[in-house]
Order: sequence, then C-alpha cells, then structure tokens
Amino acid sequence: MQTSKKKYSSKRFITVFSIVFLVALMCIGLISYIVDPFFQFRAKPDTRYFLNPRFVTGGLAKSYDYNTVVLGSSMVQNYNLNILRNISAGYKPVKLSTGGMNCMEMEYIYSFIKKEQVKTFIINIDIPQFNSTFEEVRYPQYLYEDGIINKLKYLFGYETFVQFVPIDIGLTLYLKDKNNLSPEYDMKTNIDNIGNSSLDVHYGADYVKQLYLSGWTVSEQLLEDMGSRMRTRLDSMLVRMSPDKYPDAEYIFVMPPYSALYWYHTKQQGYYNWFMEFTRYISKSMSKYNNVRIAFFFDIDEITDLDYYADITHFNPVISDKILKNINNPAYTLDSSDIEYRLQKVDSLVNMFVKQNKDWLK
Repeated sequence: MQTSKKKYSSKRFITVFSIVFLVALMCIGLISYIVDPFFQFRAKPDTRYFLNPRFVTGGLAKSYDYNTVVLGSSMVQNYNLNILRNISAGYKPVKLSTGGMNCMEMEYIYSFIKKEQVKTFIINIDIPQFNSTFEEVRYPQYLYEDGIINKLKYLFGYETFVQFVPIDIGLTLYLKDKNNLSPEYDMKTNIDNIGNSSLDVHYGADYVKQLYLSGWTVSEQLLEDMGSRMRTRLDSMLVRMSPDKYPDAEYIFVMPPYSALYWYHTKQQGYYNWFMEFTRYISKSMSKYNNVRIAFFFDIDEITDLDYYADITHFNPVISDKILKNINNPAYTLDSSDIEYRLQKVDSLVNMFVKQNKDWLK
C-alpha cells in the first residue's frame, strides 16, 4: 500500500510538473511573440524598443513598410531619414545599417530586402572593404533565415526573453505617457535612428588630431594584388545585387566624404592611387546599368575641416544631412565626363590640407 501511494504521488508530481512546465513555456513563447523585440513578426514606426542593429535589421528588412532602403555601414547610421521624406512624400525609407558592415554582410542583408516593392536603394560604398582578404557574416542567422527551428530559437532564446523582452516592456511602460522624449531616449529607441552614434562620440579637430597622432587610424590594407582583389570583389557584388533584375528601381551608390587626413594617410601608406584607380573602375562598372548612378562626396570642401569629424573617416550629422539633401542633385553625380576633374579636386583638397597642417602631420 505504501509503495502504491509513492508511485501515485510520483506520477502526480511528474504530471503536474509537466503541465506547469508546458504552460510556462507557452507563456514565454506568447510573451516573446507579443513583444517581438527583434521585429520578426511585425515592425511599426511608433515602436519604442531598445534597438540593437545586428538583432533587428533582419526583422526590419522582412516586416517593415518601406519603398526606400538605406543600406550600409556606420557611414549611413547618422542619416536623418526625415530629410528623404521632406524631399518627396513618396519616400518611405528604412535604414538597414550596422557598424563595420563588410561587403558580404551587405549582400546578406540585401538578400532579405523586399526588392519588388523598393523604388530607391541608397547604398553606401566603403572602398577599403573591397580590399578585404577575409569576410564573414556576423549576424545571428536565426533572426534572418526562415524556418520553424529558427522561429523557436527566437521565441525561446536567451537574447529574446532574458535580455530584451524585460527591457522593452519596461521602456514601453516608461515612455507610454511621455510626449517629449529626451534626445538620448529617442536615439536609442527610434527605428529611424538605429545605430546613430552622434550623441555618443566627440567631434572636433583637436580630438581627431589626438587620435591620429596616438596611432589610431584605420585597418591596414594589403597592397599585394590590391587592384585585382578590389575589382573582383566589386564584380561579385554587382552580380549578387544585380540591379538589372529590378529595372524599375533606382540604385544610388554613395561614395562618402572621408576626411582629407584619411586621404593623406592613404598616400603615406602607399594605396591612395589604388583607391583612385578603383574609383574609376566603380564608375565604369556602374555605367553599364541604366538604373544606377553614383552620388560622389569625396571632393566636398568640408573634408579639409576636421571639426566635422569624429576620426579620420566618420563625419558628423551636418555632413550626413548634406549627403541626403543632395542625394538627387546632379552636381554630385559622378560619371565618365567629369571623373578626372573630380578626382583631381580630391587631390587638390588633400594637398591644401597638408600645407595648412604641416606643423603637426607625421
């Protein structure tokens, strides 16, 4: 009799435990689904979550309502998308950007974009990335790839339920009745501002000089076979992105304004001419497509003023705004008719910068 009671008690415990466990598991999955911190099921402009670019970019590409895509590295993260909306009411932009995005990652994100509904692609070109000898996709792929297993990883994953669901619920409750958000809160929770670092970094000539003189510059470039490697990488990207498959969409490739100090550094390291030659190759390659153009900002006058910069490549929102305001300005379009003049202007600006700063340049 005693043994029978123990067996009954054990069986009942296992049954109750299993039911409680399944109910708890269902609650976790339901909460994760409702909160949806990484936008796997829905993404709305008024959502106020703590946004991590590597976690939410895939969800935005799949779930957001857009017809204009801004794609690229930290060079585009400070873009103010309202400028695009003010240019034309027809623009419905989304920013798909993460810091340090390499060419392979750009192609990876591009593969998830709802390309049939996109009217305009604004794609940043970081030419040093085309000389990379090693690339990898550093995104959590369960948030990008389809499949029931990936969805289960999302609903019951550590990042979802432990790290972000509590924060996002807290933020939603905290911000619910607040009409005027501080810039800090807005920057961290506004879908338009994903990855925007303009409030977190220092801008100014003295700061940039200090960084440069302390030895902080950019990653080194491998000179051996550099030209061939860059051309091959661009050819591969254009095949994978294939603008000719979407002839009704406009592709605008942006060449951002690195500082004159950066170009001075490339001269010192021996690859300035390689980058200029690669720019010629980019122009020639893009000219094959009727729906592609290059918005060229290498040669704007501001590159000689380090007060616009946080380091030798990253510029402040003033320049970011200038890029978007002139994204459709023919004066900034690069083509075969003026490329030599534009590259010569870059060289002239760099030479002028060197003369003005020869007292501290190393």
